Amino acid sequence: MITAAQIRAGRALINAKQSELAKAAGISLATLNNIERGVGDPRSSTLEAIERALGEAGVRLENDRVTESVILRRLTRPDAFDTFFASERVLEVLRPGSLTKVAKVLFFARWNRDGAGGEETDRVRVCLLIEGEARAVLFDQVGFSVAATSRVAEVAGMMVAAFAFHRDKLFYLDQVLEDTTVAALEEAVPRLRSLPWQKLDHPAAFFDVFDDWEGRLKAFAERPGHPMAELVRLAELPGTG
Repeated sequence: MITAAQIRAGRALINAKQSELAKAAGISLATLNNIERGVGDPRSSTLEAIERALGEAGVRLENDRVTESVILRRLTRPDAFDTFFASERVLEVLRPGSLTKVAKVLFFARWNRDGAGGEETDRVRVCLLIEGEARAVLFDQVGFSVAATSRVAEVAGMMVAAFAFHRDKLFYLDQVLEDTTVAALEEAVPRLRSLPWQKLDHPAAFFDVFDDWEGRLKAFAERPGHPMAELVRLAELPGTG
């Protein structure tokens, strides 16, 4: 079972306030305060919620009869290959109140080594590198693309969240990269950081690197309920793009 000292240390590693961790864990501030002070006997479900919230922020808590440890994974590469669940994970990291505390978001495209011989849009994968205050999350192993209607909706939904919550922190690469997944995480992230990041003021700048915003993608906004409509609205607010 995790300890009060581990919880305090975990918060310190990601520079999270008690109120931020309590909200992320879905518990009251008073409950968390009591746990950290060693007051009362918290339910195992409450401790599990705290551990889960810290885990989602990259903090791993471990203990046994001899030692207890608090480890921050500064680089992570989620291995969720299902695009629906992966896009939900992206949205969790981007949402307000996320313990990742987003500092920068990089959108980039890479060639899919398994897509040789298909249409060019089928061969391109949309990826993100989300830089937080204490860790970076690389989403490049998921099959995000704009080759089909449902896939466009997933990408547009993620970009809506990015523009809605982190507009001044958005960047893109103006080239399609070779398949980044063949490189180890500790090699891929530094390489991405070394490339020239361009400020992303309008989604067209990114999509036009590998597709056609005006000629194809923007048209999805005309479909009822499609998230592209919200993305177009956000992107074309006065004073943007």
